[in-house]
Amino acid sequence: MPVSKSAFVIAGTDSGSGKTTVTLALLAALSNRGLKIQAFKAGPDYIDPTYHDFVVPSQRSRNLDLWLCPENQVKYFFERGMENAEVGVVEGVMGLFDGKVEKGLDTSTASLAKKLGLPVILVIDASGMAQSVAAVVHGFLTYDPGVNLAGIIFNRVGGEGHYQFLKQIVESKFPVKCFGFLPKDPDLGIPERHLGLVPSLENSMDVNKFAAAGSKYFDIDGMLRTKVSSVSSCDFSRYSVANKFAATNTKSIRLGLAYDAAFHFYYEDALDAMREEGFEIVKFSPLKSEKLPEDLDALYFGGGFPEVFSGELAKNKSMVQSVRQWAEDKKPIFAECGGLIYLVNTGIIPGSIRMTDRLQNFGYKEIQFPEDNFLFSKNTKVRVHEFHYSVWDGGDGQVFWNGNILASYYHVHLGAYPQAIRRLYEISAHKNLHPVR
Repeated sequence: MPVSKSAFVIAGTDSGSGKTTVTLALLAALSNRGLKIQAFKAGPDYIDPTYHDFVVPSQRSRNLDLWLCPENQVKYFFERGMENAEVGVVEGVMGLFDGKVEKGLDTSTASLAKKLGLPVILVIDASGMAQSVAAVVHGFLTYDPGVNLAGIIFNRVGGEGHYQFLKQIVESKFPVKCFGFLPKDPDLGIPERHLGLVPSLENSMDVNKFAAAGSKYFDIDGMLRTKVSSVSSCDFSRYSVANKFAATNTKSIRLGLAYDAAFHFYYEDALDAMREEGFEIVKFSPLKSEKLPEDLDALYFGGGFPEVFSGELAKNKSMVQSVRQWAEDKKPIFAECGGLIYLVNTGIIPGSIRMTDRLQNFGYKEIQFPEDNFLFSKNTKVRVHEFHYSVWDGGDGQVFWNGNILASYYHVHLGAYPQAIRRLYEISAHKNLHPVR
């Protein structure tokens, strides 16, 4: 990335510090300036990017996940996202140093910031805090000197006087700038439920309030002047599906993508990789569409909240029948988590879904599919993420595979597996459900 562009990471001291609120206020204020913005989200989270998209609808937010994707591919996604942007804003995940650490791999926000060469702006919940803020800043500054902690934004501040007190303490003791604050303001709150924030598709928020807060309380000019180092040079070409396969494709494959308030958990870079391969993404709504679109070649049901909309989904009987007929015709269906729930609830997959009061099998995993399927060959190692409250009773393990339907609770970033995209293209193009090798 040319150093003339601005980009930085908005990180938090912990999961409740308010980094999403700060990120949205910043994105809205930058957008009001007419700048071309690219938002990113560290980690596997699907919901925060829906808010980024709501605030900056001209450019889809993108996930940067060091577990689901190789490091150089994450750099490729970042570089590609920044091609047409003037400012990049990466919202962190959990606390700055939190994440999975395994076999030398660190998935934390701090690790991502270092690998991308980006400065970090730390969000601190300063409610009820005075001089103790210095101890917090000292700890985050010294824990990993390799992190470029360039600035602080305070959240839930009592007012201008409180902020100036905090700013004076920090800037007099440390080589760190304070870039502003957000006051305690219920109008800037974002509702939550069992999987975190309520997605923006269900929550009408007043972007103008966020823009006004960011413009009033943030030193945006100061943030835009923070030093950015370039991403380390590497061969990005091997991560482009187009460079691998697209030249050999002779037809466009119409992929039906379930997309509405009940199903919207997709990684934008994965969809881009599918488009590069030759897929035409055709969105439909299991909630509102009367039936599946015409002339489709494959279906993709991503995750989401079908449990919240179970009544409406069941009432759309014509869509249920359309999907059932598709399955009976032995056409390919790929389903993740919410997609699995939908297929079970409609009787397409055996068993039943039961909601619980706690997370089930939460976190990163590396799995091997027990048999060949239209995405992966037997025993291929695949990195995935799980995040659900439901249990599939009557199912055989975590994966359902019957030749034309591959469904599980696992979320996979298909952009990290170009060969899987190629396999799906081949079976969709040739109507041959025996996986290519």
